[in-house]
Amino acid sequence: MSIRIVLIAAAGLCLSAMPAMAQTQGGSQASQPGVGGSTVPMGGQMGHGMTTDQFNQLQDYADYAKRLTKEDQAKGKTLQDLLAEDKAAATAIATAMPLSCQVDEAVLAAEGPITVDDKTVQTKTYEVACANGMGYFLVSQEPGTPYGISCFAADTARAVDLKAKRTPGPVCILKGNADPKVMATTLMTRAGKTCSVGDYRWRGQSAVSHLEFDEVKCSDDTGYMMKIAMPGSIAPVAVMSCHDSAMAGLPCQLSDNGGAVVTRQAFMDALQQHSIACDAKSDKDMHVFGQENVQKRYVVEFKCSQRPAGLVAYIPLGENKAPFEALDCVTAAKRGVKCTLSK
Repeated sequence: MSIRIVLIAAAGLCLSAMPAMAQTQGGSQASQPGVGGSTVPMGGQMGHGMTTDQFNQLQDYADYAKRLTKEDQAKGKTLQDLLAEDKAAATAIATAMPLSCQVDEAVLAAEGPITVDDKTVQTKTYEVACANGMGYFLVSQEPGTPYGISCFAADTARAVDLKAKRTPGPVCILKGNADPKVMATTLMTRAGKTCSVGDYRWRGQSAVSHLEFDEVKCSDDTGYMMKIAMPGSIAPVAVMSCHDSAMAGLPCQLSDNGGAVVTRQAFMDALQQHSIACDAKSDKDMHVFGQENVQKRYVVEFKCSQRPAGLVAYIPLGENKAPFEALDCVTAAKRGVKCTLSK
């Protein structure tokens, strides 16, 4: 049985966390549930009530010339004036969400009423290109809360639509957004990773952390998992190795996952090797906090009848030469590790 690593904020430990993810299943479903009951558009659905059919009826933003009406011209407006208005409106939506996106460019993609739960809702949808290289569709709705999807999710949804022989949904067209691989390469570079992205895969979304997870495969076959802000998050783009992603419960699929997920038995064997008696019988009797930043030992709490004061072990695995340590809960707390199985 594999162990899903939960990383916590504690002295000397990794500080990021990855909740359980929704994962694509080869495009077999119309939508994929995220953590906390959210849905991510995976074909036929823009999200929050707007279907791709409704969007397609509203959209005509590829033809910029149609944006400039006779009324606009009579007022002396130019296309650039309209695009400046789009940028200001999209910036206001991103700020209200909030979303980690400094809007560099925006264009009104669709506008008009739609019906949600038998009520008429006025919507405006903008495609935005952010300064960090990310792209989104951002939707304002009156009445209602604004929402958005990433260009990665939109591209994936379109592929599912095409495979299912449905009318395909919208995709991003702004210069920095139009090619998902180019967008991913830009994001990787700005996150400090050299990677010419040869392939990418949308992997899921967390409604708890408001993050999207997108896997990339570089031209040299190296793989990474990107953590990207969704509405409700102002977190910068972060990149995890496939090994760390696998440790957090989301192994890479496009490239080698960086090593097998650590098993419960590996931790129990480590206790036995160091003559630590412990009758932890199941996953419920074990809590994996994560790995140290420096010594890379796994920090694991065990619930054992032999250890009434609790047991927290610092376990080096594989070729790691760092020392093994076993502490009670009081001593572990002094290092910032708070026991959850023992009091």
